Amino acid sequence: MKCRPLLTLVIFFCFGTAGTAQTPRKDYSTIRVSDWVTQKSDALDYAFGQYEGAPAFLMKRKVADSKSAGIAYPKDLDFTNGSIELDIASPNGKVGFVGMAFHVRDWWDYEDSSWQATAILPETGWFHVKVVVKGREMKVYLNHQPTPVMSRTDLDPGLPHGSVGFWLGNCPTGAYKNLQIEKTE
Repeated sequence: MKCRPLLTLVIFFCFGTAGTAQTPRKDYSTIRVSDWVTQKSDALDYAFGQYEGAPAFLMKRKVADSKSAGIAYPKDLDFTNGSIELDIASPNGKVGFVGMAFHVRDWWDYEDSSWQATAILPETGWFHVKVVVKGREMKVYLNHQPTPVMSRTDLDPGLPHGSVGFWLGNCPTGAYKNLQIEKTE
């Protein structure tokens, strides 16, 4: 099995108002386009399809531009603390940046390389990500391992809540499925 050594998990600087309150556990494994914010452009497109036999949300880059990124997130989600779980794949098997974002609001800008973690991932297959957020702390787990691949204690206190979404950096395609959110106090 070929492995890709880089996964980027991103926290965004976001401003504006957040969505409405939600129940403690929310399942976003079925996506209705009308319920999501997507940013279609000349450089990026979104589709629902299949990847490795599973229904998936696909983000596709139309133009190779390492400085552009895309995000898609539910309109009605306001997440502060809890756990985020999802499966991600890079169907083209290229080195690049696929990931997720949390505390997303009206617009975004991603952080520098200090928000990246090195991990051994399948080159084109699915991998599982779990992010646990509590106040200014974040822990990131891969493939149900008990030890986090990333721990941070310096989340921006000015961004305490917002939506959760899929993120694609300079990678041709990202595939996303099984988004589950569990909110805690």
